[in-house]
Amino acid sequence: MPPTLELQSVIDRHPVGRLQRRVLMLCFGVLVLDGIDVAVVSFIAPSLIADWGISKAQLGPVVTSGLLGLAVGSLVAGPLADRFGRRKIIIGSLVFFGVMCTATALTSGVVAFSILRVLTGFGLGAAMPNATTLVSEYAPARRRSAMMAITYCGMTLGSAIAGYLTSVIVEIASWHWVLIVGGVLPVVYAVVVAVALPESPKYLARVPQRRAELSTLMSRIVPDHIPPDAQFTLDEPPAGNRAPFVALLVPRFRLGTLTIWVGFIAAFFIVYLMNSWLPILMTDVGFALSTAATIGLLLQVGGTIGNIGIGWLMDRFGLHRIVAIGMGCAGVLLALIAVAPQEVVVIGVLIFVLGMFTNSVATGFPILSAAFYPTAIRATGTSWATGVARFGAIAGAAAGTVLVAFGMHYQQVFLTLLIPVAVCIAAVVTKGRKARTAGRAQTASPRSTEAQLPA
Repeated sequence: MPPTLELQSVIDRHPVGRLQRRVLMLCFGVLVLDGIDVAVVSFIAPSLIADWGISKAQLGPVVTSGLLGLAVGSLVAGPLADRFGRRKIIIGSLVFFGVMCTATALTSGVVAFSILRVLTGFGLGAAMPNATTLVSEYAPARRRSAMMAITYCGMTLGSAIAGYLTSVIVEIASWHWVLIVGGVLPVVYAVVVAVALPESPKYLARVPQRRAELSTLMSRIVPDHIPPDAQFTLDEPPAGNRAPFVALLVPRFRLGTLTIWVGFIAAFFIVYLMNSWLPILMTDVGFALSTAATIGLLLQVGGTIGNIGIGWLMDRFGLHRIVAIGMGCAGVLLALIAVAPQEVVVIGVLIFVLGMFTNSVATGFPILSAAFYPTAIRATGTSWATGVARFGAIAGAAAGTVLVAFGMHYQQVFLTLLIPVAVCIAAVVTKGRKARTAGRAQTASPRSTEAQLPA
């Protein structure tokens, strides 16, 4: 009789191996390219204003259109990945957003540029949640948050690279070439991913026809001898027979889903208002364009460092606790920036630290999602959380347009962001309390079929 092995237990018994590190680095690269293409518009925005002769308010559709595509792409890609596999969706999305980004360079007006940014965003929205879901399904439970957080560092690193690329390329050519470079790179990288990136073992465990492929893959993940006829099981509650996105709102998952969505929306509202408008806000203070771009770069560098730390902290001190504390610290930084002297060094340091907290909190929500949902709906849960949160990103970028149009000073903008800070903290605390209650119920009734939520 073939042996039966619980998949996650096999992975948990061993340290992170070479294949898992390869998956981590390949998915990290996906998010670097994702971050470049998401952020590049905010960095070329001053060049677009000068080239097209438009106002900052008229630039609003250019800034928000890509975010709409990101939202739709995330919502569509999750169910597709749960059905067809994470790897195929990642490769397809890289090619798609690369081609669309390159095509955007050929436009010469707000309308055409915005339409192509929607299409670019569609591919971007499909790439990020599936790459992070894939990493989570290769990770031992004790290292999952850290590995996912490292993957998300690619997003902020890509945003920082976008700032550097823009300053260099615009100096020697034009903003068109920034988009061409940002489009060619993911198409080339898609070839690398197609050759080197394996499929998720947890996805393969749900496809009986690919059992032999799973056994071969597991023998590469762990040093133990895996019998070719081994059968792998998933020790997690079934998601039911509903469509994956409907299963997110069944009673067992409803409160967790809604609190993740609300908190993630609030976090992305802050992150994307900052990402989209910080360089322009800093020029309003009186800083030179190069200085404003440097401050925007500091926000992304701080976010990268914060992402490295939050995964380690979440693995050791609890998912919800660290996210709530991080957002509380972000609120303190927003208030300090609003009252700080308008000096480059002071503002730059505070923006750097703010990025550490705001970006890391945004990274914390996909980690919460991956820990909360079972394999059958994990990609859907993570991508829908990201997709719904993108509407918070759209709202943040649009709010920046409105606030700038009304002539609000940067200090008032930063103080206004304390509202989504409070909303985010309330959502995370609510979910954390529900998780602790469910954990105690699971301990008291070990035979219960109710999902045990992570604390």
